[in-house]
Amino acid sequence: MLSHDALYTTVGGLIGYAGYVGATLSTVRKHMQFAEFERLPDSPGKRELLIGELIELPPAKQKHNQIAERMYLRLRDILPDAGNRSLGEVHHEMGYLFRDGSWLQPDVSITHAGQTVEDYYLGAPALAVEIVSDSNTADEIAGKVEMYLVNGASEVWIVYPNRGQIWLHTHDGHAEKHTGTLASRLLGGAVLDLARILA
Repeated sequence: MLSHDALYTTVGGLIGYAGYVGATLSTVRKHMQFAEFERLPDSPGKRELLIGELIELPPAKQKHNQIAERMYLRLRDILPDAGNRSLGEVHHEMGYLFRDGSWLQPDVSITHAGQTVEDYYLGAPALAVEIVSDSNTADEIAGKVEMYLVNGASEVWIVYPNRGQIWLHTHDGHAEKHTGTLASRLLGGAVLDLARILA
């Protein structure tokens, strides 16, 4: 399990590369408990709860959604041949509830095989993929990476479309930048062509 400080050290590159997404005026933050969060009325955009902080984002733009769709379809194609029986299902915009009441909805995810599910999956997915948009902040992204990794994720991919990059974070605290292609050990070494996904 990584400490808060250790994770911020390991994702130092992430913080630097995420600095360009500092436009936060369209992000609304309030503090609440999960029970209150769950009762919120529907609204456009995306809502998450991270350590008691409500994060409301505007509706995702077309490019963001297209990248998420291509990532979802590619992972769905890869999974049957990955040979990793610890992996479950590929999802787009699936919700995950954490022990502290946080609730996150990665753009794309792969569950653990047999992962406990009630109204939502409990704990982190095996793989969480977050696509950074102009409304995200570096601190928010780093907080999500930490939440996923300390709660059971094997890998977290942070996608920076404007830079053509994916940062791959692993449960042992390693972080590496990928451009061009990404080969994931979690997925049996399967290679993703980032140019096609981020086009």
